Amino acid sequence: MTASDPTVTDDESDLTWPVREGAVHEPRRAVWALVEVVAAALLLWLAVWLWGEGVDTVGGVRDRPDLTIERYQGGWIGASVAVATLALILVLDALRQLILAVRSRSK
Repeated sequence: MTASDPTVTDDESDLTWPVREGAVHEPRRAVWALVEVVAAALLLWLAVWLWGEGVDTVGGVRDRPDLTIERYQGGWIGASVAVATLALILVLDALRQLILAVRSRSK
């Protein structure tokens, strides 16, 4: 190699690692996780209420008093499933927020 070879060493490179401006460890994320858990509990209560509204007991069978006929209304049941799914997503995000709240990164 001669001195005129265009080789780049680590000291001469312009490539640097990106610097994070904020820390990952933010305790206020735990408060946000608590808010999401409360919201998920309210949504779960709403899902149970919607499910109850979607089930109608039509009547019983004359010869078999132990049998009852129930009719399911798709709109109410579908709304219940959608709200329960949203509550599950909020719980998963609350877990993520809690992990980010207590996690520390070594330097």
